[in-house]
Amino acid sequence: MQVSSRNSIADAVAGAVPDHGGFESVPASPSAASAHSHASSPPSSVHEHNTFRHTAAEIGFCFTIAMTQFLTEYLISGFAIELSKGPSSGATQSTSTGKFWPASLLSLILSAMLLIFARLSDMYGGYMCFMFGVVWLAIWTLIAGFWINSMLILDISRAMQGLAIAAFMPSTFAMVGSIYPEGPRKNFVLGLYSGCAPLGFFGGLLIAAALPVDQSGWYFWIAAGLSGITFVTAFLTVPSERTARRTPDRKMDWIGAVLITTGLILVSYGLAVEPYVRHSQQPGFPSWVVIGSLTLGLVLLAVALWYEGWCAKCPLLPFDFFAPKSVKAFCMACLCFYATYGAWLYNSVRFFQDPTGVAGGGSSSTSGTELAIWFLPTAIGGVVLCVVGGLLLHIVPIMVLLLLSALAWIAAPLLLVLAPLPLEYWKFVMPSMICATLGIDLTFTISIVFISSVQPLEYQGLAGAVCSILVNLAMSFALSISEIVSKKAASVMQGSSGVSPTTWGYRGAFTYAAASAAVGFIICALLVRISRSAVDSKAEGGRRGSTSSMSTMAEMRLGSWGVQNEAARSRLQGEAARSRLQGEAARSNV
Repeated sequence: MQVSSRNSIADAVAGAVPDHGGFESVPASPSAASAHSHASSPPSSVHEHNTFRHTAAEIGFCFTIAMTQFLTEYLISGFAIELSKGPSSGATQSTSTGKFWPASLLSLILSAMLLIFARLSDMYGGYMCFMFGVVWLAIWTLIAGFWINSMLILDISRAMQGLAIAAFMPSTFAMVGSIYPEGPRKNFVLGLYSGCAPLGFFGGLLIAAALPVDQSGWYFWIAAGLSGITFVTAFLTVPSERTARRTPDRKMDWIGAVLITTGLILVSYGLAVEPYVRHSQQPGFPSWVVIGSLTLGLVLLAVALWYEGWCAKCPLLPFDFFAPKSVKAFCMACLCFYATYGAWLYNSVRFFQDPTGVAGGGSSSTSGTELAIWFLPTAIGGVVLCVVGGLLLHIVPIMVLLLLSALAWIAAPLLLVLAPLPLEYWKFVMPSMICATLGIDLTFTISIVFISSVQPLEYQGLAGAVCSILVNLAMSFALSISEIVSKKAASVMQGSSGVSPTTWGYRGAFTYAAASAAVGFIICALLVRISRSAVDSKAEGGRRGSTSSMSTMAEMRLGSWGVQNEAARSRLQGEAARSRLQGEAARSNV
């Protein structure tokens, strides 16, 4: 596939020499690029057929795109292990926000800011947002590495890392959509992007697990170095004039953005501090900090709902998006499933490192590279399902796959609840890993296909953004809720059955995760109905020109993230057609 794509580059893409200047109005398609070249300069084979100056530049661009996905997964998965090192280093000891607050901050800010940066990419193109994102990520991962033992700096750094990822995620897709036309070459790039997700997930776990406690800063410094390299390759290889402003007529909904972001942060903070902030006179009763944060956050979200639905001229998330049948119920089920994943991932890492939770008991525990190897099935299964996931949609009824993934979600944490101590890897841990992998990959694939299949053309980009928001928002809230349940279980079961309170806390968190998945299963069974014909047509449309299921899933995920305004694209294509007719007339006259 790589050979055929490399041989056809002159026919597959059109473009110009990279120029990192200001925003320019640029062609949105190969035909529009032809019209642009006719209008601005004499015909040139280089200008008409080559986006990149040479093959090395395109390789660098592909590396840049793939590295953004790697870094995203790296910073989410590996931090689960870094967080577990906190109690010994003092990094995560806090009396106010809990052990999972630094982890939930990245997902929270990412989900809250994603629609905002998607709109900015709509307005100004992807290049500047992308460059800001990778630079910002490099800065704040570098800072986090130096102040790894400061809870305040770690919190701020994780929030800024989420902001950086929110900046370059939609702009990455914007650049791919503006540089590559539909075809095998674009699908290969998207497949490369998708394939880096499981690699980044396992890479983060492996590096974090291999580093000793006193060298934890290197986990962030490695991310900072990779971000710096990504910035350099982007500056040298991204043809920024092809990714400049596309739809300046689009407006930013600043009021909705502020209301949504502030509301989500306040609600998440209220949940995070609840186990640690109690009224001194009434044990168990939340303090004014909890009540105030939750109340104000919910009020702001209610106002945002009203404003977006009835007042905003250009809402970030239109109500029409949820109008198709089963979309609202399916999104609720996905929130339940992804909440299970967040609670399972972060609690399992800590559980496996607990001295009472592994074979041998006593002072033994699983740590270092052994712990990363325990998670190896998630990486292998992720790669396999990334490749064959699209094919399964045409072999197995999609509702069967959805319910199967729901059962896998229930089983993953439930196996750890029922597992006797000391844990046995092959009987309980590995099956739990496989179930979690089936759950996350099947659910995400189905969500991409279903949500994009029922949305009109103008919402295709928004569909991809919503799929990512569901994952990160659910994980953010689930970490705080699982900690509330864990603290309560440890308190209630203290001194019973010869099991330590810490172990009861983990079992309580896993029980919450299984219950959340069970609610999702019930919602899917009773309220979700997915049309096979609609999904088949969407999948077929996304697979034209490519035999890779991996790239098909990425294609459906991307849409164009709302970057290519359909009216502008039609106008440019019309201009291109007129330009071709004028050129043919001129040649016939000669």
